[in-house]
Amino acid sequence: MNATPQTRALAIGKWGCLAMCYIYCAGVEPDDPEEYIRLVSHAMDEGLLDEECTVLSASKLLKFVSGKDYYVGKKDVDEKNIKDIKEPTPVRFSYYGSGHWVVVENGEIAFNPLSYSKSVEKGRPTSARPITLRK
Repeated sequence: MNATPQTRALAIGKWGCLAMCYIYCAGVEPDDPEEYIRLVSHAMDEGLLDEECTVLSASKLLKFVSGKDYYVGKKDVDEKNIKDIKEPTPVRFSYYGSGHWVVVENGEIAFNPLSYSKSVEKGRPTSARPITLRK
């Protein structure tokens, strides 16, 4: 059974931050917030995200939204080395077990899918997903 509209909307709103960060990092910057939601929902329909918006393959999601091939790595980060991040990179901030993904570029938050996140405000960066365009 496919997710009901309210269930899907809740999942995207609650757990869609990493998918939205990948969309932003791919250079896709929708004109309105609703387009992010449509893109994430469409990616779910394509099997690129599960019912809780877990990104099943970052490189496939990036290709889906941009048409380009990317490699996505995993890296631990902290308050010190976050300043070394120059290219748009999803970074997870954690606070007492909760987490939220934002995009860091030139050592600063360049994109946050939420207007406010306690994890970002009071937490610390813990993990990054460096993205490299494949040639």
